[in-house]
Amino acid sequence: MTLLVLLASSILGYTLVYRQFSMMETQFNDTGDALAAQLGAASVEMVFTEDALSLNSLVHSLNEQAVVASVAVFNRQGNMLADAGRYRPFLNGGDGVADSGSRLGENDITWFYSPIVFRDVNGGSAWVGLDKSALVASQAAVVRSGILVVLLLVLSITLVAVRLGRSLGKPVNDLIAGTHAIESGQYGFRIRQQHSGEFKALTESFNTMAQGLQQKDRVERLFSRFVSNPVAARYMAQDDVEPNQEGRRVEASVIFVDLVGYTAFSEGRNPEEVAEILNLYFTEFANICHRYQGNVDKYIGDCAMLLFGCPQPDPEHRYHAMQCAIAIRERIIEMNRDREARNLPCLNIRIGLSGGVLLAGLLGSHERLQYTVIGEPANLASRLCDRAEHGQIMTDKTFYDAIQHSHPLGTENTVSIQVKGFQAKVDALTITDWLTKPVAH
Repeated sequence: MTLLVLLASSILGYTLVYRQFSMMETQFNDTGDALAAQLGAASVEMVFTEDALSLNSLVHSLNEQAVVASVAVFNRQGNMLADAGRYRPFLNGGDGVADSGSRLGENDITWFYSPIVFRDVNGGSAWVGLDKSALVASQAAVVRSGILVVLLLVLSITLVAVRLGRSLGKPVNDLIAGTHAIESGQYGFRIRQQHSGEFKALTESFNTMAQGLQQKDRVERLFSRFVSNPVAARYMAQDDVEPNQEGRRVEASVIFVDLVGYTAFSEGRNPEEVAEILNLYFTEFANICHRYQGNVDKYIGDCAMLLFGCPQPDPEHRYHAMQCAIAIRERIIEMNRDREARNLPCLNIRIGLSGGVLLAGLLGSHERLQYTVIGEPANLASRLCDRAEHGQIMTDKTFYDAIQHSHPLGTENTVSIQVKGFQAKVDALTITDWLTKPVAH
């Protein structure tokens, strides 16, 4: 803005100075031409009558004017008849014409010529020399004043531009800082400075937007606490305003982990202590589940339901589910050993798992929905968990056969058991451990 103002001011200043120069030059030349013409007209009779006394009086009278530096009158032969002043024009012979145009002499003396004519007879020439130093000084003063005006104009407008730039730049910089903060996830950022005009409305809109993003982020984080992260990400990424209740068929595995002896343990204990123990074990279940690409579906009292293969597909869901079950059992055994050494209360576990085709999606009413899976494998995993003993992992033979060829497992003898809700008996196995230890994740 300052450069633009400087350019515009320079062009304007140059235009004004050039116009002033032209006017001064025109006025100077008009004055010289008029004086020379007057001298030529007044000298006609004196030249033709050769009245030298009157002619000298005329030129000395004209020379007394401040602007006139010298005056001279020549006859037609080029002989000087009268003169006044220190400067003389130089003529070519006797024709009465200056040898170098109208600018002759020294010290910026400009000569103006007028012929002395009577009835078409040329009697000589009248010359008036004007001192141009005053004109040059005036022009220099005009240049100085023009430069001063331009500088003052540029300075004043620059100060206004700087002030305006700061007043505009401050809210803009605040908004830039705010967008960078929001971009980096700092949704609590607010623009505290007070602005006026359109920037006030813009600042208020930004703070309102940041508050909305902060609330949205809080809701998303709370939502992720109630459902697993993949489930939360799946439904928050949908464009639908209302999530639908339609499920989809998936190939997945289900684990039920039950805390054995929970009822007897909670008897006589205060709820805070019971909740602390439950949270301790459930945290271990969740950490191990996530380690093997699983999701916590829900906690049902003292039981945890873990899913593998949904909502994100996993072709190795059976293998990962079995890894998780064995890892949970090993971790709980280790943790209980440590807690017993410190005389802390312990709970044992039992695990049931199965897999196959399930229907996964949001189930419930319009007021409350829950992401879960339903189907025979889920029911079977729950029933096998109920039939398992302390520290046992029980699964069905179909699940076992699906992973046995690629990941051999050690088992106890297969038994046919009747489980609640199934008409036919189920071939069940108790898993001991891997015959070949898998590579640790």
